[in-house]
Amino acid sequence: MDLRQLTTLVAIADHGSFSAAARALYTVQSNVSGHIARLEKELGVVLVDRQRGGLTDEGMVVVERARRVLHELED
Repeated sequence: MDLRQLTTLVAIADHGSFSAAARALYTVQSNVSGHIARLEKELGVVLVDRQRGGLTDEGMVVVERARRVLHELED
């Protein structure tokens, strides 16, 4: 797990889609997809429901924790 993966997940939560997150992060959608796929594999859970386009329950928990981690790093 790295900060890019956490930042990417938060961007998806904030912007609502992989493509919008990619634009906000100044990257391409394939990078966003790759970061999330690796994070899901490392954690062993699905974080984003790709059919409905939202976060799973597990994804919401991880986003909340990621926001705290990123906030602590900013401080």
